[in-house]
Amino acid sequence: MFDLLSSNRRGMLLGAFAAGVSLGSFTAIGVAQQTRNLEDIRPHLRCGKARTLAARGFLPGMGPGPTAARLDDLSDTDVLHSALELEVSNLDPVNNTCLVTGRNTMVIETLAANLTEFTFRLRTHYTITNAYVDSVIPIEVDTPPHPNTTTRIAVLDRPYSSGETFALTIEYTGSTVYLPEAIGSITVDTQPDDTPVVATLSQPYYAYSWWPVKEGDAGMPGDNADKYTIELDITVPDNFTVPANGLLQVAETLPGNRKHYHWASDYPIAPSLVCFAATEYNTWTRTYAYPGGTMPVEFYIYPTYDTPENRAAWEQSLVMLEVYGSLFGEYPFVQEKYGIYQFPFAGLEHQTMTAQGEDGGYWPFDEYLTVHELAHQWWGDAVTCKTWNHIWLNEGFASYADVLWEEFKPGGALPALQSVMALRKSMLVPASDSVYVSDTECESWGNIFDVYTSYWKGSWVLHMLRHMFGDEPFFDVLVAYRERFEYGAATTEDFQAVCEESYGASLDWFFQEWIYGQNSPEYRWGWNTAEVNGKHYLLVHVDQVQDPGWQRFTMPVDIVADGTTHVVFNDHEPEHFVLPVSGAPTTVAFDPDEWILRTDAIEETYVPGPPTVVETFPAPGDQIISITVVDAVTVAFHTNVDVEESHFSLVGEITGPRSFTIPSKTNVDTVTLSLSSGLVPDSYALTVSDGVRAPATGLALDGEVDDPHDPGSLPSGDGVAGGDAVIRFTVFAPIPTVSTWGLAVLALLLTAGGAAVMLKRRATIRPVR
Repeated sequence: MFDLLSSNRRGMLLGAFAAGVSLGSFTAIGVAQQTRNLEDIRPHLRCGKARTLAARGFLPGMGPGPTAARLDDLSDTDVLHSALELEVSNLDPVNNTCLVTGRNTMVIETLAANLTEFTFRLRTHYTITNAYVDSVIPIEVDTPPHPNTTTRIAVLDRPYSSGETFALTIEYTGSTVYLPEAIGSITVDTQPDDTPVVATLSQPYYAYSWWPVKEGDAGMPGDNADKYTIELDITVPDNFTVPANGLLQVAETLPGNRKHYHWASDYPIAPSLVCFAATEYNTWTRTYAYPGGTMPVEFYIYPTYDTPENRAAWEQSLVMLEVYGSLFGEYPFVQEKYGIYQFPFAGLEHQTMTAQGEDGGYWPFDEYLTVHELAHQWWGDAVTCKTWNHIWLNEGFASYADVLWEEFKPGGALPALQSVMALRKSMLVPASDSVYVSDTECESWGNIFDVYTSYWKGSWVLHMLRHMFGDEPFFDVLVAYRERFEYGAATTEDFQAVCEESYGASLDWFFQEWIYGQNSPEYRWGWNTAEVNGKHYLLVHVDQVQDPGWQRFTMPVDIVADGTTHVVFNDHEPEHFVLPVSGAPTTVAFDPDEWILRTDAIEETYVPGPPTVVETFPAPGDQIISITVVDAVTVAFHTNVDVEESHFSLVGEITGPRSFTIPSKTNVDTVTLSLSSGLVPDSYALTVSDGVRAPATGLALDGEVDDPHDPGSLPSGDGVAGGDAVIRFTVFAPIPTVSTWGLAVLALLLTAGGAAVMLKRRATIRPVR
């Protein structure tokens, strides 16, 4: 079997040689989630991996625990290609084991100076029979004592300098061992008719249970950024069919009732996404047509499940490919294939070849399992979380994608998506842990694949971002994120940076509270109306009343008045907002479509807030031609105020401060500054200090103005008492008028011959009288 590598792939390798949940915490941190159990969430799981964990009853904290550190750093090397050859025999479903004889050749580029050792993972119950550098140089591997049961150390033939490339071949053999903490990882089971089946499920860090691989050790955050192209040569009993990653290159019968399958993929892949299965399958292929070409979609089903209904269920994936392609960009592995195969677990998003099964009573042909695992081809496979700390970039994205299917599938609609998101919210609030998985939490894959945080809260993060950005910018962000990190790996900070480029400002406040923070906000709010100088205003107060020990949230909030949506930026408690409206509203709602991951938003009696400036004359940015004398400036507030002259100043850029008196100072909503003389041409700054107070509340002016030249910056304020208001405007000298003859000449100027006419005649200009 070691001679089965195709000649073109062997040439490539030789050229390189020469170049030298439990769903996680079913009970996440928070009082509310501590009372929940597995049965609460089982019906709502869409991810195959989460279903597998639920089916097997795994609890938080289960996993390998801390392990020994690597002797060389993961960043010291870059694996460029892996050629894995396996022969699988002696299948024993009763004892869940089989014999594996294999060889993996890794083409490795050195990124560090003087590399003398290479650490890889292969469980120590396997015997390493040979190890070579560049096919011919024997080396030592794994001289006892072993660092741990998962770790092997190859002592290289010499120090390798940064930039050098070498090929490391590891030959090994042994019987597989069922690892309960890894939900099997490689398992030998049976179909319902007792036909044996062998299949792998390596995520997050269990590839070492069946092949030699560079990856972070069990219980560590790892580094999924080192992706590489792959070949899989699998030899099995000749009645078996083998699905695997990439495209099938060869399927040939060998002596001894054996059959060899050679699969290869030129798309970089993370080790946890490498897979194979072997059993008796019925197979068929459909064609996915996309702009510019077609792609095979392959299906491998147990014969006893092969019905028209089950085939039709899986073939929905062709429509799903179209829908996701329209949202996220074309399927990322369109030059190879997409496939679905049946296996003994509930599901996993192996790159180009999703596995779906019946573990624990879950149905392998379920629409939501199919759509969730397909979404991972974009989010998890093409773009992979760099370390398991950022697993929400895989699972949260796929979990939001599977509800986008509810909205965008044929006959779908936004309310269908909102219904699923509301259900998830009911499981998350009020208490939820952070989405980010700490290094310590990575010791338990149960914490990594926490359905509450990595999946559902992660999907809510994207749901909230979508509303903040708007649909078109949001999907543009997803496409930009994909394009930047496709076939590589990303962190939360990488995704945040792409979001900020579109948002135009820092989003630390959002990511810190929703990815790294815990729990959810709870709101109390009320509203009233005001009318000033014939104009109407909606008055809203907002307060956050969640547990005092919990964080306070900065969030844009929808206030909907008579069907019109106003967005307020709530970043303090309590806050008051004054919103211009066309008339006194009769109905007002707070976040009515529930775009915020919150608990209650209970309406209460409106609590009056600080006064704000709602209108001035001159208005912000006004450019006044002083045809008539401007001898008064007015400032209108949304509520009555008490003022003094000292609370105001009017200063010309050239002419300096202007003197004025205020005729009415007590309990008024409009204040007039009567100037001692009219305004002369100049640029002016009108300042209203927060010495202005509302007699009804005693609160100081909420005066901040975003842009003193923009009338849209009024009403003033940031929601909290305090802060001066500054308004800027300009007065110009009168401009001369143009006589009738002069207007005629100016009109000629706009014609082809106008310029020539202007050379012969002058317009008669006279001053304004």
